Formats: sequence, structure tokens, C-alpha cells
Amino acid sequence: MPPMVLNPPNNGSTQGTSCLFTPTNAHGAHPATSVVRWKMTVTTAQNNGGTLITQTPWSTQPISPCQVTNLPANSTYCWVQIIYDKPSGGPLVSVSNKFKSNR
Repeated sequence: MPPMVLNPPNNGSTQGTSCLFTPTNAHGAHPATSVVRWKMTVTTAQNNGGTLITQTPWSTQPISPCQVTNLPANSTYCWVQIIYDKPSGGPLVSVSNKFKSNR
């Protein structure tokens, strides 16, 4: 299974322009070495589609919670996903979580 975002949950919401997003290596099925780098993106459409709203820098550390800033906080729906590379290549896109970015 690919990495996934646990918080905000699918159809969840955030408050304000910054939020601690919680990604995970799905169910511990992948050891840390199976993802060589990763970042989170927030977009206007599913599966890293539409317009990029904000993103974190690339990380080579194990997948862990990270602060995502510059959220729109205008009561619109956004999608968050993890973009990642495996030793065999990439980038790959995790399943997207739809959430509402509230004021």
C-alpha cells in the first residue's frame, strides 16, 4: 500500500492557514527504506491535479507528521496527497484526502 494521510481524514476539515498533517507509511506495510523521499501537496483537484495550493519541502526522513502552511482558509475543498519516490523510481502519488479548509 502507498503512504496515506490520516489527518485531516477524508472529508474532514482544517481551521486556519496552518495545520499539522499526519501522514503514515500505510499500516506499517512498507519499511522506511521503501520511500527514499516524500512531500505533501495540497491541490484544487484529486490525485495531485488542478492547481497547486501549497506543499512541503522534499524530505528524506521517514514519513512523519509535518506542519503544512499557506492553506487557503476560505471554506473551500482541497485535496492533500503524498508525492514520493521509491528506490525503483517515481514520483508516485498517494491516495488523495478531500478536506475543507476553513477560516
